[in-house]
Amino acid sequence: MRLTERDTQSSMIARISAVVGAFRPEEPELSASEIARRVGLPKASIARIVRDLVDFDFLERTPGGYRVGIKCFELGQLAQKPKDLRRMALATMADLRQATGLTVQLGVLDGSDVVYIEILRGKHADLVIPSRVGGRVASYATAGGKALLAFSGEAVLERALAGGMRKIGPNTLATEDALRAELATVRDQGIAYEQEESSPGLACAASPLLRGDSSPIAAISITAPVGTIDMRLVGPAVQAATLGLNRQLRASTFLGQL
Repeated sequence: MRLTERDTQSSMIARISAVVGAFRPEEPELSASEIARRVGLPKASIARIVRDLVDFDFLERTPGGYRVGIKCFELGQLAQKPKDLRRMALATMADLRQATGLTVQLGVLDGSDVVYIEILRGKHADLVIPSRVGGRVASYATAGGKALLAFSGEAVLERALAGGMRKIGPNTLATEDALRAELATVRDQGIAYEQEESSPGLACAASPLLRGDSSPIAAISITAPVGTIDMRLVGPAVQAATLGLNRQLRASTFLGQL
Protein backbone atom coordinates (compact mmCIF):
# COMPACT_ATOMS: atom_id res chain seq x y z
CA MET A 1 0.00 0.00 0.00
CA ARG A 2 1.46 3.33 -1.09
CA LEU A 3 0.12 6.35 0.76
CA THR A 4 -1.72 9.20 -0.90
CA GLU A 5 -0.73 12.81 -0.19
CA ARG A 6 -3.75 13.15 2.10
CA ASP A 7 -2.72 10.06 4.08
CA THR A 8 0.83 11.28 4.57
CA GLN A 9 -0.40 14.58 5.93
CA SER A 10 -3.19 13.54 8.24
CA SER A 11 -3.41 9.92 9.31
CA MET A 12 -1.00 8.08 11.57
CA ILE A 13 -3.25 5.01 11.32
CA ALA A 14 -2.84 5.11 7.53
CA ARG A 15 0.92 5.27 7.95
CA ILE A 16 1.03 2.32 10.33
CA SER A 17 -1.29 0.30 8.09
CA ALA A 18 0.89 1.02 5.07
CA VAL A 19 4.08 -0.01 6.90
CA VAL A 20 2.64 -3.33 8.06
CA GLY A 21 1.03 -3.86 4.65
CA ALA A 22 4.38 -3.47 2.89
CA PHE A 23 5.32 -7.04 3.85
CA ARG A 24 4.37 -9.88 1.50
CA PRO A 25 4.44 -13.69 1.84
CA GLU A 26 7.22 -13.92 -0.73
CA GLU A 27 9.11 -11.07 0.99
CA PRO A 28 8.53 -11.50 4.75
CA GLU A 29 11.64 -9.50 5.66
CA LEU A 30 12.26 -5.90 4.58
CA SER A 31 14.84 -3.24 5.30
CA ALA A 32 13.75 0.18 6.54
CA SER A 33 14.81 1.66 3.18
CA GLU A 34 12.61 -0.78 1.25
CA ILE A 35 9.65 -0.06 3.54
CA ALA A 36 10.12 3.66 2.95
CA ARG A 37 10.23 3.11 -0.83
CA ARG A 38 7.06 1.03 -0.86
CA VAL A 39 5.11 3.29 1.46
CA GLY A 40 6.28 6.60 -0.02
CA LEU A 41 7.46 8.25 3.20
CA PRO A 42 10.85 9.73 4.14
CA LYS A 43 13.26 7.31 5.79
CA ALA A 44 13.28 9.40 8.97
CA SER A 45 9.51 9.06 9.32
CA ILE A 46 9.67 5.33 8.66
CA ALA A 47 12.40 4.94 11.27
CA ARG A 48 10.18 6.48 13.96
CA ILE A 49 7.12 4.40 13.01
CA VAL A 50 9.11 1.17 12.79
CA ARG A 51 10.73 1.82 16.16
CA ASP A 52 7.33 2.20 17.83
CA LEU A 53 5.93 -0.88 16.06
CA VAL A 54 8.88 -2.93 17.31
CA ASP A 55 8.36 -1.65 20.85
CA PHE A 56 4.76 -2.89 20.78
CA ASP A 57 5.57 -6.21 19.02
CA PHE A 58 3.79 -5.39 15.75
CA LEU A 59 7.18 -5.75 14.05
CA GLU A 60 10.36 -7.50 15.13
CA ARG A 61 13.96 -6.91 14.17
CA THR A 62 15.87 -9.41 12.04
CA PRO A 63 19.49 -9.45 10.87
CA GLY A 64 18.32 -8.11 7.50
CA GLY A 65 15.76 -5.59 8.71
CA TYR A 66 12.24 -6.25 10.02
CA ARG A 67 9.38 -8.73 9.78
CA VAL A 68 5.79 -8.88 11.05
CA GLY A 69 5.66 -9.46 14.81
CA ILE A 70 3.70 -11.69 17.14
CA LYS A 71 1.10 -9.02 17.94
CA CYS A 72 -0.18 -9.09 14.34
CA PHE A 73 -0.58 -12.86 14.60
CA GLU A 74 -2.47 -12.56 17.88
CA LEU A 75 -4.87 -10.00 16.43
CA GLY A 76 -5.36 -12.11 13.33
CA GLN A 77 -6.62 -14.96 15.46
CA LEU A 78 -9.40 -12.68 16.76
CA ALA A 79 -10.82 -12.09 13.27
CA GLN A 80 -13.75 -14.43 13.88
CA LYS A 81 -16.22 -13.32 11.21
CA PRO A 82 -14.05 -14.35 8.25
CA LYS A 83 -13.55 -17.70 9.97
CA ASP A 84 -17.30 -18.15 10.41
CA LEU A 85 -17.95 -17.19 6.80
CA ARG A 86 -15.29 -19.59 5.60
CA ARG A 87 -16.75 -22.40 7.72
CA MET A 88 -20.26 -21.86 6.36
CA ALA A 89 -19.09 -21.55 2.75
CA LEU A 90 -16.70 -24.49 2.69
CA ALA A 91 -19.22 -27.23 1.83
CA THR A 92 -20.70 -25.13 -1.00
CA MET A 93 -17.22 -24.40 -2.34
CA ALA A 94 -16.29 -28.09 -2.21
CA ASP A 95 -19.46 -29.02 -4.11
CA LEU A 96 -18.70 -26.38 -6.73
CA ARG A 97 -15.17 -27.68 -7.15
CA GLN A 98 -16.51 -31.23 -7.49
CA ALA A 99 -19.02 -30.13 -10.12
CA THR A 100 -16.62 -28.04 -12.22
CA GLY A 101 -13.18 -29.40 -11.39
CA LEU A 102 -11.97 -25.81 -11.13
CA THR A 103 -10.23 -23.77 -8.43
CA VAL A 104 -12.80 -22.12 -6.16
CA GLN A 105 -12.11 -18.94 -4.18
CA LEU A 106 -13.95 -17.04 -1.46
CA GLY A 107 -13.15 -13.35 -1.17
CA VAL A 108 -14.34 -10.25 0.68
CA LEU A 109 -13.94 -6.59 -0.20
CA ASP A 110 -11.47 -4.58 1.87
CA GLY A 111 -10.98 -1.03 0.66
CA SER A 112 -9.88 -1.23 -2.96
CA ASP A 113 -8.94 -4.91 -2.83
CA VAL A 114 -10.43 -8.37 -2.64
CA VAL A 115 -9.00 -10.33 0.30
CA TYR A 116 -9.19 -14.11 -0.12
CA ILE A 117 -10.23 -16.10 2.93
CA GLU A 118 -10.37 -19.55 1.33
CA ILE A 119 -9.08 -21.20 -1.85
CA LEU A 120 -9.81 -24.78 -2.92
CA ARG A 121 -7.47 -25.91 -5.69
CA GLY A 122 -9.01 -27.63 -8.70
CA LYS A 123 -7.78 -30.18 -11.21
CA HIS A 124 -5.28 -27.80 -12.83
CA ALA A 125 -2.60 -28.39 -10.20
CA ASP A 126 -0.03 -26.25 -12.03
CA LEU A 127 -2.38 -23.27 -12.35
CA VAL A 128 -0.62 -20.12 -11.14
CA ILE A 129 -3.07 -17.64 -9.62
CA PRO A 130 -2.25 -14.18 -8.23
CA SER A 131 -4.21 -14.81 -5.04
CA ARG A 132 -3.54 -16.70 -1.82
CA VAL A 133 -5.43 -17.12 1.44
CA GLY A 134 -5.01 -13.83 3.28
CA GLY A 135 -3.73 -12.12 0.14
CA ARG A 136 -5.31 -9.30 -1.79
CA VAL A 137 -5.80 -8.33 -5.44
CA ALA A 138 -7.21 -5.10 -6.89
CA SER A 139 -10.99 -5.47 -6.97
CA TYR A 140 -11.51 -3.85 -10.39
CA ALA A 141 -9.27 -6.50 -12.01
CA THR A 142 -10.94 -9.66 -10.67
CA ALA A 143 -14.25 -11.39 -11.29
CA GLY A 144 -14.83 -11.64 -7.54
CA GLY A 145 -14.03 -7.98 -7.05
CA LYS A 146 -16.38 -6.90 -9.82
CA ALA A 147 -19.13 -9.09 -8.35
CA LEU A 148 -18.69 -7.26 -5.05
CA LEU A 149 -18.33 -3.74 -6.48
CA ALA A 150 -21.45 -4.18 -8.63
CA PHE A 151 -23.62 -4.52 -5.53
CA SER A 152 -21.80 -1.98 -3.38
CA GLY A 153 -22.69 1.70 -3.00
CA GLU A 154 -21.16 4.58 -4.91
CA ALA A 155 -18.91 5.51 -1.99
CA VAL A 156 -17.40 2.01 -1.95
CA LEU A 157 -16.72 2.15 -5.69
CA GLU A 158 -15.13 5.58 -5.48
CA ARG A 159 -12.90 4.40 -2.65
CA ALA A 160 -11.86 1.37 -4.69
CA LEU A 161 -10.92 3.60 -7.60
CA ALA A 162 -9.24 6.35 -5.59
CA GLY A 163 -5.77 5.05 -6.38
CA GLY A 164 -6.43 4.72 -10.11
CA MET A 165 -6.76 1.63 -12.30
CA ARG A 166 -3.27 0.17 -12.62
CA LYS A 167 -2.80 -2.40 -15.39
CA ILE A 168 -2.32 -5.81 -13.74
CA GLY A 169 -3.06 -8.34 -16.49
CA PRO A 170 -3.13 -8.10 -20.30
CA ASN A 171 -6.85 -7.22 -20.35
CA THR A 172 -7.24 -5.13 -17.18
CA LEU A 173 -10.01 -2.59 -17.73
CA ALA A 174 -8.40 0.74 -18.51
CA THR A 175 -11.05 3.30 -17.60
CA GLU A 176 -13.65 3.99 -14.96
CA ASP A 177 -16.34 4.24 -17.63
CA ALA A 178 -15.51 0.76 -18.90
CA LEU A 179 -15.66 -0.62 -15.37
CA ARG A 180 -18.98 1.08 -14.59
CA ALA A 181 -20.51 -0.33 -17.78
CA GLU A 182 -19.37 -3.82 -16.87
CA LEU A 183 -20.65 -3.49 -13.30
CA ALA A 184 -24.08 -2.59 -14.66
CA THR A 185 -24.05 -5.85 -16.64
CA VAL A 186 -23.00 -7.76 -13.53
CA ARG A 187 -25.94 -6.30 -11.61
CA ASP A 188 -28.31 -7.42 -14.36
CA GLN A 189 -26.89 -10.95 -14.70
CA GLY A 190 -25.66 -11.64 -11.17
CA ILE A 191 -22.40 -13.03 -12.57
CA ALA A 192 -19.04 -11.33 -13.20
CA TYR A 193 -16.48 -12.58 -15.69
CA GLU A 194 -12.77 -12.01 -16.13
CA GLN A 195 -10.43 -12.90 -18.99
CA GLU A 196 -6.76 -12.23 -18.22
CA GLU A 197 -7.54 -9.09 -16.21
CA SER A 198 -5.75 -10.06 -12.99
CA SER A 199 -3.06 -12.26 -14.54
CA PRO A 200 -2.03 -13.65 -17.93
CA GLY A 201 -3.64 -16.94 -18.84
CA LEU A 202 -6.50 -16.88 -16.32
CA ALA A 203 -10.27 -16.88 -16.84
CA CYS A 204 -12.73 -16.48 -13.95
CA ALA A 205 -16.42 -16.25 -13.14
CA ALA A 206 -17.87 -15.03 -9.84
CA SER A 207 -21.15 -14.35 -8.09
CA PRO A 208 -21.81 -12.44 -4.85
CA LEU A 209 -23.25 -13.52 -1.52
CA LEU A 210 -25.79 -10.84 -0.58
CA ARG A 211 -27.52 -9.60 2.54
CA GLY A 212 -31.27 -9.07 2.58
CA ASP A 213 -30.77 -5.47 1.41
CA SER A 214 -28.71 -6.75 -1.57
CA SER A 215 -25.43 -5.39 -0.22
CA PRO A 216 -22.52 -7.82 -0.69
CA ILE A 217 -20.97 -10.03 1.98
CA ALA A 218 -18.47 -11.94 -0.11
CA ALA A 219 -18.00 -13.45 -3.56
CA ILE A 220 -17.34 -16.99 -4.72
CA SER A 221 -15.33 -17.38 -7.91
CA ILE A 222 -13.99 -20.17 -10.10
CA THR A 223 -10.73 -19.99 -12.02
CA ALA A 224 -9.28 -21.94 -14.94
CA PRO A 225 -6.55 -21.53 -17.56
CA VAL A 226 -7.73 -19.56 -20.59
CA GLY A 227 -8.88 -21.85 -23.38
CA THR A 228 -9.67 -24.88 -21.21
CA ILE A 229 -13.32 -24.04 -20.58
CA ASP A 230 -15.94 -21.50 -21.62
CA MET A 231 -16.61 -19.50 -18.45
CA ARG A 232 -19.99 -18.39 -19.82
CA LEU A 233 -21.10 -22.03 -19.62
CA VAL A 234 -20.01 -22.60 -16.01
CA GLY A 235 -20.79 -19.13 -14.68
CA PRO A 236 -24.40 -20.10 -13.88
CA ALA A 237 -23.08 -22.91 -11.67
CA VAL A 238 -21.29 -20.31 -9.53
CA GLN A 239 -24.46 -18.24 -9.32
CA ALA A 240 -26.50 -21.28 -8.30
CA ALA A 241 -23.96 -22.08 -5.60
CA THR A 242 -24.08 -18.57 -4.12
CA LEU A 243 -27.88 -18.47 -4.24
CA GLY A 244 -28.01 -21.73 -2.31
CA LEU A 245 -25.50 -20.49 0.23
CA ASN A 246 -27.45 -17.23 0.57
CA ARG A 247 -30.51 -19.22 1.59
CA GLN A 248 -28.45 -21.08 4.20
CA LEU A 249 -27.00 -17.85 5.60
CA ARG A 250 -30.42 -16.22 5.86
CA ALA A 251 -31.79 -19.26 7.66
CA SER A 252 -28.98 -19.05 10.22
CA THR A 253 -28.02 -16.30 12.66
CA PHE A 254 -24.89 -15.44 10.69
CA LEU A 255 -26.26 -12.47 8.72
CA GLY A 256 -27.39 -10.80 11.93
CA GLN A 257 -23.79 -10.79 13.14
CA LEU A 258 -22.53 -8.75 10.16
